[in-house]
Amino acid sequence: MLPSAASSQAARSIIENTAAAIDHLNEFTNSTLQIRGGRIGSGMGAVIEALWGFYLNRELAQDPKCAYEMAWMYGHEYNDFACVLKDVDWEPHTHAGELLRIEVKSMLASADESKAHFDRLQSELDGGDLLAVFLWDWIEVPSKRRSVAPKITDYFVGTALPVAQLRDALHEVRGGTFVTPATCPDGCAPTECSHLGEPLNSAGVRERRTGPRSATAASVSYAANFGGLLRMLATRSEKGRDTLRDAAATDPTARRFVDFMARNFPRVRRALDRGTPSRE
Repeated sequence: MLPSAASSQAARSIIENTAAAIDHLNEFTNSTLQIRGGRIGSGMGAVIEALWGFYLNRELAQDPKCAYEMAWMYGHEYNDFACVLKDVDWEPHTHAGELLRIEVKSMLASADESKAHFDRLQSELDGGDLLAVFLWDWIEVPSKRRSVAPKITDYFVGTALPVAQLRDALHEVRGGTFVTPATCPDGCAPTECSHLGEPLNSAGVRERRTGPRSATAASVSYAANFGGLLRMLATRSEKGRDTLRDAAATDPTARRFVDFMARNFPRVRRALDRGTPSRE
């Protein structure tokens, strides 16, 4: 579904106001969340994701002409936030009152493997839905020696669909496939198959829990590699590098996402640079 003019405007506003929201978020964490240590796997990433939504809401509220606000999803929805119209009833199950939804991911820079998965199927995304990714770390507090505080050091916020399209193209380069009406391992009738679009890896194992039941491996229910934000870009094949560079060259959102990942993760930078002719 193509985004409406209102949802496109809301998306632009969210992207534009994120820098100020992060500045205020970092000021808060630096002054309030000081501690000695800085545990990896602490759940702090989830705190940062939530704080972004609250601080972004504050930025939006400062514009008297702004007709929308952030809403925090409840229940077990994929998305973390929705952008909803002010003074209008919001019904998450029907999307009534919504302009768009946002999925938020955080990545700890100093972790051995900075993990964050974006595994929503393209069919599950509306054209205006956003993806927000925050790279953060424990940073020493200058005013308090030996203490650290969480800080967002870089970020990406953009339309989710171009990132999903790049992810899927790279999945196929690695030998992965997607269930089609004629290829469901469960043998579903094409008109009744609930697994359409589900990713299978090169060994035919389902990558998401919702994939075909008969496509499970002996040791795991599902592979869970699909959509790893870092892993999906760290391609080693020439075809994968071409796919990565072509996406960055043809789609502005994909380019911003690839640039964000490349400036923070050497694996991605190497994938982009390897095989590039020298300019000397």
